[in-house]
Amino acid sequence: MKNYLRILCVALMIIVLAACGNSNDSKGSNENDGIPTITLGVGFATEEPLWLLDVAPEVAKNNGVKYNLELEQFRANADRLNAYQAGQLDGGSLGQGALIMAAEQGVEIKVLGSIAKDTPDEGYNHSFLARADESFDSPKDFKGKTIGIVDFKSPTDLWARQAIKNMGLDPDEDVEYAVLPVPAMTEAIKSGKIDLGMIAQPFYAEVEDSDDFQVAFTSKDGVTFDEDFLALFFNPTFIEENEEAVEAFMEDYKASMKYYLENIEEARQLLIDNEFVLADPDVFVPMEDSNRSENLSLDVDSWSKLQELLLEEGWIENEIDLDELIDTSFIE
Repeated sequence: MKNYLRILCVALMIIVLAACGNSNDSKGSNENDGIPTITLGVGFATEEPLWLLDVAPEVAKNNGVKYNLELEQFRANADRLNAYQAGQLDGGSLGQGALIMAAEQGVEIKVLGSIAKDTPDEGYNHSFLARADESFDSPKDFKGKTIGIVDFKSPTDLWARQAIKNMGLDPDEDVEYAVLPVPAMTEAIKSGKIDLGMIAQPFYAEVEDSDDFQVAFTSKDGVTFDEDFLALFFNPTFIEENEEAVEAFMEDYKASMKYYLENIEEARQLLIDNEFVLADPDVFVPMEDSNRSENLSLDVDSWSKLQELLLEEGWIENEIDLDELIDTSFIE
């Protein structure tokens, strides 16, 4: 699936998935010519090295040989988790906090590697934009405002809540939240449907030089430490039953990340040429990227800090064993 327009089908898809039950059994038994099919749920922003596996056969040398890859795009964390638990996905991309929360709720899940990081003063830090003609000079200016986030209990939600809290305000009483898909965020700000909203790339690059917007705060004004804010996860049962295929996939993913970081403009153009990304090449190709790990490494200290934050927020009730959640054996 290589078209952003598929977002219009998500609502219907989730209804269908709900009717299929709530099992997260692996899809690994579905094979073509004896090769396991790996079906991953992905998003609409920041996942370029993962998307390349679907359009760059010279990078994903094992695709079609040791596994067949299928990518399905979803709007937000909840959509992917619903599909995963319904047995429609073998893994995918998910926010760091969502992975911890899912594990705490008993969802069988393994984190295998990093997709993108949100690092203080390194790479793109996700910005919450507001209209330029609004005042956001002091904490009182944020009172009563509506903040656009991608999903509740997502990285965007946590960034916003912590930023508001760090201003000395109450994130539950002093502001409101609206859930919107990433591509709709800037227009919602311009039209006044929301007062400020989280803007991911390439949507930030599209308006970066515009006089219509200002940065109200960034992700690092909220969660101040380095984050593996997007990570790759798999179904543990699928891993056990298809270890060779997973190893081959991770080998390709590591090669894709290396290729992307060394040839970033060429890689982005490739995604545009294959219509996986529908964006202006003049904006998308040179835009500032998130910080990434070439070897897909995960910052375990960051996961520990984030878990403490989730406990403080009441998003989880019990501490989980991060060593059980994170499996680095495929990237070492």
